[in-house]
Amino acid sequence: PSCSDLKQPTYSGFERDVFKTIVDYFGQMKEPLLTFHFFDIFVSVLGLLQKPCKAVDALQISCLLLPPENRKRLQLLVRMMARISLNQDLPPLSESVRTRTLMVQAFSRCILCSKDEIDLDELLAAKLVSFLMDNYQDILSVPSALKSSIEDHIVHLQRVQIKYAGADSDATLPPPSFCHQISTGEFEYQRAAGSQEPLAALLEEIVMNKEISVKDKKKKLKQFQKSYPEVYRVRFPSPETEAMLFPEKTKQKSPILMWAFKKPFQPFHRTRSFRM
Repeated sequence: PSCSDLKQPTYSGFERDVFKTIVDYFGQMKEPLLTFHFFDIFVSVLGLLQKPCKAVDALQISCLLLPPENRKRLQLLVRMMARISLNQDLPPLSESVRTRTLMVQAFSRCILCSKDEIDLDELLAAKLVSFLMDNYQDILSVPSALKSSIEDHIVHLQRVQIKYAGADSDATLPPPSFCHQISTGEFEYQRAAGSQEPLAALLEEIVMNKEISVKDKKKKLKQFQKSYPEVYRVRFPSPETEAMLFPEKTKQKSPILMWAFKKPFQPFHRTRSFRM
């Protein structure tokens, strides 16, 4: 509505129709934009959200691993979500839900989710998507340090290629540094350890949440135990520790029943009745 240069339709509800079309488009994708393959990587970044600068740096590098088409769609989608949330001239897209909350609910699962569709993934995705909306300009840009390093390395390679035979190598630039290679087992261990910290925090959040009923809490804990048994086992190593979370209420026997049990049993004797 704030773009007066464009010819906008004038019928009521046009904005909601456009929004529904966009939701349907992203909802029909077979895989989230952050892909199933990188789910554990992005979940591990959730443990850094308390340190925004480190989280932004980690997400910058992680998003560079995405396929170019996914990265472009993610950039367009998150930018749209952020602008809609901040647009004061836009009519409400929902009568009961705030615009920012609606954005998170509508697009979280098409941005991040695992192959095992459970309710717990929605909590993880909501936290990450909210952080993306607030910092998308920095997260979806190439880190300046990485860009400068690559440009210097390309210049170095070009200088080496034009050297004449027998000439000394170019000593003006330091040799490129490489990452230390680790074994497959070490990589799997680091990936598992990095993703367990935010999952453990999520489990603790469910345990300490006093706003949900006991029935819903038990349901969510069962879902968590099925999906992440190792993390659940650390928090509840034995059935006794789990039982302490839901102490059973002892039923009080009624005074009449207690009196009946305490009174000794008296046999029944038939007596004769006499008429006077």
